[in-house]
Amino acid sequence: MSPSPPPKTHSLALITIGQSPRHDYTADVPSLLPPHTTLTQYGALDRLTLPDVQAHLWPSADTKQVLVSRMRDGTEVKMDAEKLEPLIKECVQRVASQEKPDAILLLCTGNLPSYDVSVPVVGPQDAVRQYFEEEKKDMQLVTISPEKRQVAPAKARWDGVGGSVVLGGTMATPYGEGSPAEVEAAAEWVASLPEIKSVHTKGNTLVYMDCMGYTLGHKRLVEKITKGTVDEVVVPREVVFRAVGRLFGENM
Repeated sequence: MSPSPPPKTHSLALITIGQSPRHDYTADVPSLLPPHTTLTQYGALDRLTLPDVQAHLWPSADTKQVLVSRMRDGTEVKMDAEKLEPLIKECVQRVASQEKPDAILLLCTGNLPSYDVSVPVVGPQDAVRQYFEEEKKDMQLVTISPEKRQVAPAKARWDGVGGSVVLGGTMATPYGEGSPAEVEAAAEWVASLPEIKSVHTKGNTLVYMDCMGYTLGHKRLVEKITKGTVDEVVVPREVVFRAVGRLFGENM
């Protein structure tokens, strides 16, 4: 009897809109990464310093879309999406052409364009949208976003997707030493939201934490505080890595 062939391996490139490597993924990757997958990391800001980002990419009062990420040392950075997009595009094109991974995963749930490159590019917003449309229909949602200027766009983005109704939204940064306290405060706000309490008996209430920076640890913290008030807490990284698994033909 001939031995079974070795399992097919896959290569996945993570591209953060901040700096790589993203050490905040270390604890979660073993449970999220599709089987037989090797991981490499790249960042749109890898060639920049914090003063560079503050001088050239920081949002202004009239910024249309604010994006939030982190530098290599964990420092939170806020950026104007329109100014940042050329750097993301250059990074995606360079990784696709030079590194040639089996797929690229963008670590951002914001509104980003599609990229015409030779390998599949998984966009978290599309993956989460499909998740709500196919697996979590007719949910009563509360959103948590990293920055106050992202709260209203997030509520508008997810209201009606898969028949969902967004009941409210708040903010809590996933980055830096202040993150646990902000996430805890956001969870307490959710738990006290009258709209949540009035619909909870339906069994379809969900807190969606709208940033790839939120970890499974953040999820567990919100679950603990909102237990008995909401039915489920979702962070996008768990949804998005499952989408990568399907792309690779792996059962997740």
